[in-house]
Amino acid sequence: MAKVRVLICEDEGLTALRLQASVKKLGYEVVGEARDGEEAVAEAARLKPDAILMDIRMPKLDGIAATERIVGARPTAIVMITAYNERELVDAALRAGASGYLVKPVSDEQIEPALKVALSRFGELNDLRGELSDLKEALEARKLVERAKGIFMRRFQLAEDEAYRRLQKLSRDRRQSLKETAQQVIAAVELLG
Repeated sequence: MAKVRVLICEDEGLTALRLQASVKKLGYEVVGEARDGEEAVAEAARLKPDAILMDIRMPKLDGIAATERIVGARPTAIVMITAYNERELVDAALRAGASGYLVKPVSDEQIEPALKVALSRFGELNDLRGELSDLKEALEARKLVERAKGIFMRRFQLAEDEAYRRLQKLSRDRRQSLKETAQQVIAAVELLG
């Protein structure tokens, strides 16, 4: 099984080195480091890590804004790290798309479960996104089929079940999906008025 690839985004050199050592010690692969928020966004896009340890307070672009950009471009498991234990920061980090949150100083014992929870939560979220996408696609296909079926019912004075059978037959004859056939029927009617 491939190692989990981690990007470390921390502007304090000693903290970054310690995080890097901890992550490696835990068996993860450190694929890169970023010293400011803009670099974090660029490195996340370039390296496509499985997880990111992100400091909240960084130069040029704070960790929350960087997280929003990263998650907007390519959702990733992100654990926010900060020296500040403020409820507003936690809420903002979670709204930005973070999957976890740690308060400095961070120990090895905290990093491992935080990364595991973030990766697990992120995996579940991705599964839900996939299911939602599939449901949206199925609903869109169903709407098109219903519309094409209605066209057949009106044009040929057919009952609903017979219109559906004809649409299915047309689809089989053309060796294409029912959705594609429905799209073609609708496009033909729109073209001919």
